[in-house]
Amino acid sequence: MPLFDRLGGTLDPESWELQRKNRAGMDEAPDFVFLAHVVDVMQSMHVPFVMRTFASTPFAVRAFLLPLWPIALLFMFMVWAWSKTFIISYYHLRGKLHQIWAVPRYGFHYFLPFAKDGINDQIELAILRAERMGVKVVSLAALNKNEALNGGGTLFVNKHPDLRVRVVHGNTLTAAVILNEIPKGTTEVFMTGATSKLGRAIALYLCRKKIRVMVNTHRHRRSGLISVSEL
Repeated sequence: MPLFDRLGGTLDPESWELQRKNRAGMDEAPDFVFLAHVVDVMQSMHVPFVMRTFASTPFAVRAFLLPLWPIALLFMFMVWAWSKTFIISYYHLRGKLHQIWAVPRYGFHYFLPFAKDGINDQIELAILRAERMGVKVVSLAALNKNEALNGGGTLFVNKHPDLRVRVVHGNTLTAAVILNEIPKGTTEVFMTGATSKLGRAIALYLCRKKIRVMVNTHRHRRSGLISVSEL
């Protein structure tokens, strides 16, 4: 341990420089932020800054965690009362810095009616913080993108129309990948599943781009929800 190396005179003089390089991702602005939340009390101990060895393995309930559960429960109440969004981990991918941030709320909080506004406030503050830092993309993860909570993030985009940071989630990213795969110059597209949430968004986007969309569906009631007024 560094403390004993220091006391025993065995500390490598290059250790601090190595630590500085390893922490580079903590001090520079990331290109992408994945905004997650804590799942439950037990899972909250499965993070690198709590137990690095345990966090390096797939999560499973272990016997040694049970005595620590009351401490983790107390920590839950503390972060609920005072904490703001914080960094869980980071990594570099293809020369880009990616960070995982956590909203200090646990899974069950998202099902408490009185907690809705507080959660949205935390998400909004995180998005505005990312905006100030120069982050390019913020992806809402898990329950942070709940339609009943904030309309999949549209609440924040509509409230702050001048945002430079892109607020997305899994569905929007999937739609973007699919649209990017459509060859340029395409004039007609045949779609199945166009009445699903994801398919509907893709179909409407293609129509706005003057691409003819032919739809195959057996759910005529749902197909009627794609109205001309949305084009």
